[in-house]
Amino acid sequence: MSEQVNHPLPAPRVAAFDGTYREVMSLLEQARGLALTPWFVVGVDQGAGSEAPALLRLEASCEALRVTSRLTHCLAWVLVHKAIHAGELSADAAYEPANRLSGGPVCLAIGGEANPRLPKALRALLEASRVLYVRLARLDERMAAAAPAE
Repeated sequence: MSEQVNHPLPAPRVAAFDGTYREVMSLLEQARGLALTPWFVVGVDQGAGSEAPALLRLEASCEALRVTSRLTHCLAWVLVHKAIHAGELSADAAYEPANRLSGGPVCLAIGGEANPRLPKALRALLEASRVLYVRLARLDERMAAAAPAE
């Protein structure tokens, strides 16, 4: 009589949200690259008073934090949904408040995207991160609307 050996099957590849995950990671890499450069002085109007560069650096820092916040919330949300699709979390986990997309007031606000004094790269990153956040917020709301009644 032969012994049957049960080998665990490899974890299934989860295609759902892979593209969104790569998009979030790409934007995070761009944000990191921007943070490692002296980006805060690019585009400063040298003819302004001595307070202008300091004020601009403060505005740029606040907007960089907004990008980081948006992308952090997006990454957390995508990872939860990838885990659900991989069977690591139950489908009900998507409806738990802790797993919903959060940060709306800060992340949905339009800030530096329209500020021509901020570096172009930062403005582009603000726009791209906001578009991604809005897209995930719509998806999160649709999923919440389809939640089973308790």
